[in-house]
Amino acid sequence: MNKYDVVTIGAGVIGCSIALALSKRGLRTLNVDSLPAAGYGSTSHSSAIIRPIYSHLTSCAIAHESRFLWQDWQNFLGVVDDRGFAQYTECGGIVLIREGEEHLYEDNLSSMSAVGVEYELLNASEIEKLYPGITLTSFGPPKTLADEKFGQTSGGKITSAILVPAAGYVSDPQLASHNLQMAAKNHGADFMFNAPVSTVITDKNVAGGVVLKNGDVISSGITINASGPHSSIINQMAGIADSLKITTRAVRHEVVYLPADARHFQMGGRFLVDTDAGFYQRPDGADLLIGTTDPECDGMNVVNPDHYNASFTEQWTLQAYRAAQRFPELGISNTARGTVGLYDVSDDWIPIYDKSDLGGFYLAIGTSGNQFKNAPLAGEIMAEIIVRDRNGGNHDTEPASLHLPHLQRTVGLDFYSRNRTIQATTSVMA
Repeated sequence: MNKYDVVTIGAGVIGCSIALALSKRGLRTLNVDSLPAAGYGSTSHSSAIIRPIYSHLTSCAIAHESRFLWQDWQNFLGVVDDRGFAQYTECGGIVLIREGEEHLYEDNLSSMSAVGVEYELLNASEIEKLYPGITLTSFGPPKTLADEKFGQTSGGKITSAILVPAAGYVSDPQLASHNLQMAAKNHGADFMFNAPVSTVITDKNVAGGVVLKNGDVISSGITINASGPHSSIINQMAGIADSLKITTRAVRHEVVYLPADARHFQMGGRFLVDTDAGFYQRPDGADLLIGTTDPECDGMNVVNPDHYNASFTEQWTLQAYRAAQRFPELGISNTARGTVGLYDVSDDWIPIYDKSDLGGFYLAIGTSGNQFKNAPLAGEIMAEIIVRDRNGGNHDTEPASLHLPHLQRTVGLDFYSRNRTIQATTSVMA
């Protein structure tokens, strides 16, 4: 019972997607996770925004193809889940642009055009019609609350925006993980929860499975690190941390929930990205969900994923105030509501979907808070890489590719290589 073709460390939305893709190909798979249920960790804190607004063609194409699968989620899964199904709401999305910074988004527009993503460029008056009560004064670059110039205008204006109709959000990211788990189990996949890993088994530079903290030994020909914020710890267990060109780390994030005034959604509840003020927001029922665009002034709150502050801090207030700069009518509650979670951040905010220098040990890590949207295809990406190797190929020298049927194009998966040159990105708008 403890011998499998594949053992995947992690049962978040990425790990469950991998289980589905590989079990559909006839492999006997097991996901082990230290938490009580699928999607219980960092996935459950995801803002779950689905959007193709990326500056790299491959990122844009994978995200847009995934959107078609979110639209047809139940049929994609091919299974009945008694808990119901996560719902994708296509509300559209908008990115505000400060005058003089239009060139920063040329790669985004170029990638979307190449992939076939429709978008519209809005002027200031069109933005104001979509968002009654918005102020288009520039406050950037973003500042902390300790900065005496916080909240003061910086002399510029928001003069344009990118509007993408084919974007939205998923209602319940943890439920999406459970849906994937049920679909994988329908194809024979197994899952083991409350099962932390203590050792990655290696012999003669080949991975052979894992040992759990309770002493159970799980043998497998393939071991996959899909452990999210614990990815760097698992890589250390496997002895490959020093061989990776791209590193990962657990970064703490807070997300704010505030009641949305009636005018805010008067013309529709799109998600909005505002790098000038330093926040993003999306609808969440009668609320606004507000996160950070990770401006440089905030720094990166790298933490131990097993020991970090899960309570709200001044960061909650900072993000609420940043949104209130743009929407002065926004009411800020006296009691903080929201969530505190972790991103598994890579050096360039692009994930590693790849093999490793340890035989039979594969990586689905560094998802950096932006890969939830690609969950329908993350398993397919890993399956193509693994199958290439199992059939005698070498993904390092002859990279696998993935065909995207809705877009009728094929993308090379070496884009996600552990050995890639670090890409020119600064945030999850990568």
